[in-house]
Amino acid sequence: MSAFLSTFASYLIKMIILVALGICGGFIGVKLRKSKNRKEGIEE
Repeated sequence: MSAFLSTFASYLIKMIILVALGICGGFIGVKLRKSKNRKEGIEE
Protein backbone atom coordinates (compact mmCIF):
# COMPACT_ATOMS: atom_id res chain seq x y z
CA MET A 1 0.00 0.00 0.00
CA SER A 2 2.89 2.34 0.76
CA ALA A 3 4.34 1.84 -2.72
CA PHE A 4 0.97 2.71 -4.26
CA LEU A 5 0.70 5.95 -2.28
CA SER A 6 4.29 6.87 -3.09
CA THR A 7 3.74 6.31 -6.81
CA PHE A 8 0.41 8.15 -6.72
CA ALA A 9 2.01 11.15 -4.98
CA SER A 10 4.83 11.17 -7.52
CA TYR A 11 2.42 11.25 -10.46
CA LEU A 12 0.26 13.86 -8.73
CA ILE A 13 3.26 16.16 -8.28
CA LYS A 14 4.27 15.68 -11.93
CA MET A 15 0.72 16.47 -13.07
CA ILE A 16 0.58 19.64 -10.97
CA ILE A 17 3.92 20.82 -12.39
CA LEU A 18 2.80 20.16 -15.97
CA VAL A 19 -0.52 21.96 -15.44
CA ALA A 20 1.30 24.95 -13.93
CA LEU A 21 3.71 25.07 -16.88
CA GLY A 22 0.79 24.94 -19.31
CA ILE A 23 -1.02 27.79 -17.58
CA CYS A 24 2.16 29.90 -17.46
CA GLY A 25 2.76 29.21 -21.15
CA GLY A 26 -0.76 30.32 -21.97
CA PHE A 27 -0.37 33.59 -20.09
CA ILE A 28 3.00 34.27 -21.70
CA GLY A 29 1.57 33.54 -25.16
CA VAL A 30 -1.36 35.93 -24.65
CA LYS A 31 0.98 38.64 -23.35
CA LEU A 32 3.33 38.26 -26.34
CA ARG A 33 0.41 38.29 -28.80
CA LYS A 34 -1.02 41.48 -27.30
CA SER A 35 2.43 43.09 -27.41
CA LYS A 36 2.84 42.18 -31.07
CA ASN A 37 -0.64 43.48 -31.90
CA ARG A 38 0.18 46.77 -30.16
CA LYS A 39 3.39 47.12 -32.19
CA GLU A 40 1.49 46.50 -35.43
CA GLY A 41 -1.24 48.99 -34.48
CA ILE A 42 -3.99 46.39 -34.29
CA GLU A 43 -6.62 47.04 -31.62
CA GLU A 44 -8.57 44.23 -30.01
